[in-house]
Amino acid sequence: MKYIKLFMLLAVTAFFAACSDDDASWNTNADVTVEMGKTEVKVKEGAGLFNVPIVVKGETTAPVRVHVSMRESGSNPAKKDVNYMVTDTTIVISDGAGKVEVKTVDDDEINENRTFEVYIVSADGAKVGANSSTNVVLRDNDSEFYEKLQGVWKMKCVDANGAAKEWSVTVTGGDEESEDYNHYLYVSGMMGYDWTMAVLKYDYDKATKQGSLAFDELGSYKFADGVDFGLGNAPNYVCLFSQDGRNLTTEPIGGTWSADFKTVTFDADKVLCGGIFGSDGSFTGYIWFSAKKITMVR
Repeated sequence: MKYIKLFMLLAVTAFFAACSDDDASWNTNADVTVEMGKTEVKVKEGAGLFNVPIVVKGETTAPVRVHVSMRESGSNPAKKDVNYMVTDTTIVISDGAGKVEVKTVDDDEINENRTFEVYIVSADGAKVGANSSTNVVLRDNDSEFYEKLQGVWKMKCVDANGAAKEWSVTVTGGDEESEDYNHYLYVSGMMGYDWTMAVLKYDYDKATKQGSLAFDELGSYKFADGVDFGLGNAPNYVCLFSQDGRNLTTEPIGGTWSADFKTVTFDADKVLCGGIFGSDGSFTGYIWFSAKKITMVR
């Protein structure tokens, strides 16, 4: 419903803009052409807003107005206002580059990639060039568990004093071309700060359908950096460890996700802590935080 209200508002805005555009003067140079900027655009269906580029070629005397439309394509076509929404189909370009703004709809279903085309219907002040359409591929992100785990979560835990804590955290992953993809996830927002970053090792065996997450690589990277804790040896940085009494270890803290991907539960008996280090790389003996009974829910 909120998407419908949003695009109704945008449609009203576009209507009044179109009325004023009718009074505008468009380019008069006959050598100007307009084309789609790419032949294909691929996005994950959970991407949200993304742009399909349009380019104007040639020297213009005034803006160019481009009218675009969408059509279903491929064996599993994406449907407008169901799988995606478009902000505006009339694009005014004054600097040689424009864009069609599209919003994906994440359906939380496993499906084959969906496709549709954005194409130029006509233009005011330019001829339509040969590259008049862009094929858009909405890639499914629900069949790949690595991608389903990404997004915004609520992390809950109990601190050293037994007090319940909760932070809004964001889980991200590596690009498909990177070595991190399907191996590591990253959590920002712990302790309530966007500049903290924890590493989760991801493992999934498609043959056995068994998977796990773990706070891993402990002690080997900076969870937070450039912080002044008032210890006289700033800037400080923080490394994550497992805490066993007074001892800090690098033993991973494992976790598993629920079948509906709504909850991740880590080993309740293990304590995750942030050790503070000085600018010279030495451990200060101070702990920024400790947390146990860690869960992530959404």
